[in-house]
Formats: sequence, structure tokens, C-alpha cells
Amino acid sequence: MKKKIAVIHPEAGFSSSGGSQLSAYEMAQHLAAFFDVKLLSASKCSEHSVVIPCIPRGKVKKVQRNKVADWFLTRFVSNPSLLIESMTSFLTYTPYLMFKRADVIYPNNDYGGLAVAYVIRKLFNTPILYTERAGMVSGGKVLRRNLKFKPDCLVVFNEETKRYVHSIAPQQRVEIIPNGVDLSLFSTQGESFEHGLPGTVVLAVGALNRQNHKRFDLAIKAVSQLNDVSLLICGDGPDLRYFTSQCEAALGANRFKIVKVDFADIPKVYRSADIFTLPSEDEPFGRVYLEAMASGLPVVATDDAMRRTLIGDAGIVCDVTNVAEYAKALSTAIANDWGSKPVEQAADFSWQRVAKQYAEVINTL
Repeated sequence: MKKKIAVIHPEAGFSSSGGSQLSAYEMAQHLAAFFDVKLLSASKCSEHSVVIPCIPRGKVKKVQRNKVADWFLTRFVSNPSLLIESMTSFLTYTPYLMFKRADVIYPNNDYGGLAVAYVIRKLFNTPILYTERAGMVSGGKVLRRNLKFKPDCLVVFNEETKRYVHSIAPQQRVEIIPNGVDLSLFSTQGESFEHGLPGTVVLAVGALNRQNHKRFDLAIKAVSQLNDVSLLICGDGPDLRYFTSQCEAALGANRFKIVKVDFADIPKVYRSADIFTLPSEDEPFGRVYLEAMASGLPVVATDDAMRRTLIGDAGIVCDVTNVAEYAKALSTAIANDWGSKPVEQAADFSWQRVAKQYAEVINTL
């Protein structure tokens, strides 16, 4: 009999704009080759979905687009969308797992899912598997908080994070497993998105929020230094107007486009560009780099340990805060013939490989 794995993420199926919900969805799909998997979410998103009502963070974020509502909600807590999701999902997901027992619980929605798993473990001794997707962001603040739930196995993305965990929790079991990319979805073959931009097209993908770590403004400045190069941004968020204004000022009306597409159409967007860039700071992993490389695009990104590991020789890392250096790296990447290097690099992170590593860990719990 196959082990029963409960993967938790209320936002899966409701939104495709975040890495954790996409990873939860894809992980459930690929773990199903080894286990009996149920993805507990607020919306139906796959044949493995079990819909359990709650208020996912995406619904709260839509309400927050109203300035009055945002002011009211943030008067009490800095991240009301995550808190409301956590509270409402705790009230519904915990009873479900009390009656529909699992062999391993794998929360993917931060402390909300961990709280559910913690209670179930107290009651039934059900082990907890958890992937810390925040990494060392904010000096490891989120990581330290989540360690208080003491998962039976913590998965991180790199050796640096593992060392940090053991420095504050020496007994914590830690495994290093990367995120995966769906090579059947992201590839060089298929339709392209019609953007109508002139010249060489540089693509950036992510949430449009000045408060996050994506730093689209750096990409805008770097592309503005290049001739016959356009910028395509795929994303949405509270600062759409702000970044539109930034692009208009730096690039003019004809050298940029900001688009929002359904997740199913994102591979088309990658295939419509010539090069990919995202100058994030403290990016815990960066699945978009894998998606871009799987689609045949070379990458220009921030020079740090995680990006060097991900990109390998399929792109260029540089000091993106230096506009001249960043622009030069983009120009060099555009001029180079990268051949099959991006696709070969992405293949090292296929979901088949990643799911097999997770399955080996789950079988030890």
C-alpha cells in the first residue's frame, strides 16, 4: 500500500503568481508517481486536489488593492494576507486531517500549514516534511520562526542555509534538494507570445511590488543603456502603475511592454524573448531562472552563490547594482551564441529528479 502524503497550500489553484503554490501543485503531481498524494487547497487545481474552504492570501491581496481596506488591515499586522489565510485554513484543514489521516504532512504555506501539521503530529505522531523557501531572506528571520515547529525533516536549497540551521538548531535534520522545473511544459518547442516589441527582447518575470526583492527598477535602468533592445515584463501586482511609469520614462512608449497572462501561457512568453534577467536580492531559489533556461534563454542575474549554482555556464552573473556592469553583461549575453547550454543546465533540475529525491526522504520518515 502506498504511503499517504498530504501536501498543503490553500493558494494552489487560486493563484499562479507565487513560487510556493506552484511548487506545491507540481510537487503533488510528481510525488503521485510514488505515493497516494492529496493536495489540500481552497480551489480545484488537479486530479489530486481536495478542496477545503478557507480564505487564501490571494483573496485578501485583492481586497488590499483598495487603499482604505489596506490601511485598515495593515494597522494590525504587517502581512494580513498570510495571517488571514493561516487562521482560516487552520480552522478547516486541522479537522480534515484529524479524520483523514496521512502518513506524512507536507505544508507549503509557511507557518499556517506548519501550525496545522504541528497539531496533527501532537495528536497522531504524523511526521512533518517542510521546505524552507524563504532561505536567508531578512537575515533568516522567517527560517528561525519556522524552525520553532521542529519539522521532522527540513529541506533547504543550499549548503549555506543548511550550515545556518545547524548553527542554531544542531539536532535538526536538514536535506538539500533544489526546486524543479517541468520540462514538458517549459521547452523550446511550441507557440510564442505575440508582444510586438522591436529588436532584441529581454524578459523579466515576477510580482510588481516595490516592497519585494525583485528590483525591476535595476533591469529597467540597464536595458535603457542598450540600443535596439526592448524589455518585456510578465507580472502583476500593486505597483503596476509605478513600474509602467518607470519604463515609460527610461525606455519610451515603444521599447517595453508589461503583460499579465494565465500560468498556462507563461511558456509562450518565455519562448517569445531572446534573453532572461531578474536582478533579485536574496532570492531564496529562483524557479523563473530554470523556466527561462528550459525555454532556451540565457540568463543574466545577481552574482551570488544560489544564482551561480542555478545558472552555471548558461548565463552571466554580475553586480546588478552597477548599471554599467549590468548593461554590459546583458549586451555580452545577447552577443554570445549559447547553443543548447541553457536547456542542458535546466535539465539538471527536472521535476523527475527532484521528486525522486523527495521520495527517498519521505520513505525515511
